[in-house]
Amino acid sequence: MHCHISGRTRVVLIAGVLACAAWVAGVARPVIGRGEPTRVRYAHSLAGRARRAFAKASIVGGAGASIADYPFQVALYDPQSGSPASGFFCGGVIIDSTHIATAAHCVVGAGGGHASPSGGLAVLAGSTSLSSLTPGSIEDPVQSSAYDRRYNPITSDYDIALLTLERPLWSGAAPALNGSSTIAPLPIDTAAALAHGNPNLTPSPIATASGWGDVNPSPSGSPGYPTSLRAVRMGLVSDGACEEDYATIEQSITPRMICAGGGRTHVDTCYGDSGGPLVVDQDSPARPPGDYVLVGLVDFGNGCAQRNYPGVYVSVANPEIARFLQSGMGHRAVAAGGRAKHRHRKRHRHRRRGAPA
Repeated sequence: MHCHISGRTRVVLIAGVLACAAWVAGVARPVIGRGEPTRVRYAHSLAGRARRAFAKASIVGGAGASIADYPFQVALYDPQSGSPASGFFCGGVIIDSTHIATAAHCVVGAGGGHASPSGGLAVLAGSTSLSSLTPGSIEDPVQSSAYDRRYNPITSDYDIALLTLERPLWSGAAPALNGSSTIAPLPIDTAAALAHGNPNLTPSPIATASGWGDVNPSPSGSPGYPTSLRAVRMGLVSDGACEEDYATIEQSITPRMICAGGGRTHVDTCYGDSGGPLVVDQDSPARPPGDYVLVGLVDFGNGCAQRNYPGVYVSVANPEIARFLQSGMGHRAVAAGGRAKHRHRKRHRHRRRGAPA
């Protein structure tokens, strides 16, 4: 079941999601946020209020990366902001020439219904940097978006969305994941995701996440948003261990979720990484990016890189998530109907990992 948002109807700034348009010491601060609290880039208040301690959305403890190593990674941004760097708020994954997988909270207001017009939504594909664009990169408007009707903004369950682009990213045969192409798809493969990205295996598989999110742990001092792509490797966390960790803050870990990072490693995704990819190598020895399998999309966490709280991702191995993405291929979205208003969180302490506005 899908809820749809028309191409010209996009998400506006919502309560608790703040925007910051300034550039400080080469660090990008997002201008518009979409449906946080998760790992979207909303770090601090325009009114100078204290930054929340519980949110996720960017790479902490990682290193710089080239888009050729992650050619399926895109940045979501508000084209009205003037540039991808100033309007960036979430990540996404290319799954074919006209479709991008991302988190529902990146395109849906926290109130649950479809958002009001905000002048559109666009993706940047094929660029390592958000400011100095890589030659051959593409800025492509989003024609329409669809999210799973079962998406629950309180629990983050079914936090999945599919974007349809206005123009194909390529024509003819799909570019290969060969380390040279800067734009290439990473198709949905449920069987491979289950086989190679099973968090309950021993030893635990090692996964890699990428994005342009905050590089500082949360809670911490000032947020830091890089303009160049970063990536981080971290172990998957078993379902039981993750459920036990998040039970302490009464946050459910559902079958639509997979966990990674946490522990004593101090590596994680954070604010601004929401909707971006979590991948594993399916071959040994590894041959990235050609052997990457998409196992998750960045979703939320209790802070960023906090001990005993791994990052939580939308599980691509889950049949319901995969079915939504596959059934949405080529389906033209229409205006979404209203939904119940978002109830106030009382004891939930997770925040989504999209761009802080």
